[in-house]
Amino acid sequence: MHGSGTLQLSSGARYEGEFKDNMFHGTGTYTFPNGCIYNGQFCKNRLEGDGAFTDAQGLVWTGKFNGETAWGLKLQQSF
Repeated sequence: MHGSGTLQLSSGARYEGEFKDNMFHGTGTYTFPNGCIYNGQFCKNRLEGDGAFTDAQGLVWTGKFNGETAWGLKLQQSF
């Protein structure tokens, strides 16, 4: 799959954004089954680049993501 679209996974997770070679690649939003949300850049199905992660309690981390690692994040309280 190439281009933009939405993928609803059987786990309850949902991805909406850009695809390349059947992978999340480019800008998108991934909603985890537990309600956490990542909005930002993806590279080959990985959180990669600038983004924002909102946990289930509404805390927001923004910064650069590198796969499973986040660099230089700022924590913001969301109300």
